[in-house]
Amino acid sequence: MNSLHNHVDRLFAGYPATQRNREMKEEIISNLEAKVADLMAGGMDYEQAVRTATSSFTRIDGLIDEHPPIYVNRYRLEWMQKVLFLAIMLWIFTIPLRLIERTPLSFFLLGFVLVLGLLYLMLHFAWRGRALEVTAPRHLAAARRRSRIVWLLWGLFILITLLAITALRFGSNIWYGYQVKIGGPYQFAQLGIQYAKPFLTIWIPLAFQLSASLLTKHEVGDWEA
Repeated sequence: MNSLHNHVDRLFAGYPATQRNREMKEEIISNLEAKVADLMAGGMDYEQAVRTATSSFTRIDGLIDEHPPIYVNRYRLEWMQKVLFLAIMLWIFTIPLRLIERTPLSFFLLGFVLVLGLLYLMLHFAWRGRALEVTAPRHLAAARRRSRIVWLLWGLFILITLLAITALRFGSNIWYGYQVKIGGPYQFAQLGIQYAKPFLTIWIPLAFQLSASLLTKHEVGDWEA
């Protein structure tokens, strides 16, 4: 019955592997196997029975619940925890920048880390016991769609920003065909920082991606399982 398993795996390829979806997948495979057995009992050979059974079941859109209940406070706490860790990593990365150029970026990120960490601790102590059992429906498809859109916008932002930096730094050299010169390691480091700083905004699309992935992790069915 590998053909049936492969067919059902393809149907579920675009959906998260939650407990509810795994149970649905097993039920669909069982139903298809039963249908194949019935067709073979009626005189049909195995290959034709598999093709007939799979051709009658080609979509699962109407079966997947895209608004499942989730433990909202558990989801929010873990999302904040991961975003806080990401912010700390970005802050650590910006510390050496102060040795090369005067920038408030590192201090700004430090303040962001402190505020986010304090908020996380407050909510961690406030949401205990029954507060962690609060559930609410969330739209999984909308969350995944937002994540893809934000990644696309971020990619366009990075492309435009890098082109703008290149134009400002080397536009005249490129236009008039002059040789591009970088006067030593210090200027090279400064130039590298200018190109690297836009990538610090990667925490924005990563935060949206984390949000979409954690929604499926904190579905009520998965925790109860």
